Amino acid sequence: MTRISPSALSIPDTVVRSSYLANREAIETAMVGTQLLGVRFATLMRFWPLLLIFNVVGIADGLTARAIRRCGGGRESASLYHRAKYFQMVLLGLGSVALLVWLGPVAWEECWGLVAALAGLLARQQWSYYRKHL
Repeated sequence: MTRISPSALSIPDTVVRSSYLANREAIETAMVGTQLLGVRFATLMRFWPLLLIFNVVGIADGLTARAIRRCGGGRESASLYHRAKYFQMVLLGLGSVALLVWLGPVAWEECWGLVAALAGLLARQQWSYYRKHL
C-alpha cells in the first residue's frame, strides 16, 4: 500500500486537514454532544404515547367531573383552569428542556413516568373547571 505524502495534497485539502488537526478535540466533543442530544430526543419521543394516554384519561375524567359539578351547582373557577393549563405547559416545557440539556446521568424512565402522571392530573384539573360550553 502506498502512502501519500502531505506534499501531494491540494491546497484546500491541506487547509481542511490542518484545521481539523488543530480543532480535533472540539470536533469530537461536538460529535459526541450531538449524538447524546439525538439519543435524549429519541428518549423524549418514546414517552409521548404515555403522555398522550395520561392526558386523554385526565381530560375524560375532568370533563366527567365538570358535568357532575355543573349539574350539582358546584363552584366554577376560571383561575384554577388557567393555573392548571399554564402549569401543564411549564411542566412539559421544562421537563423536555431538562431532558435535553441535563449534564449527568438520570433514570429518565422514572422521571418521565412521574411527569406524565402529573400532566394527567393537571389535565383533569384543567378540564374539570372549564367554563365554556362544549
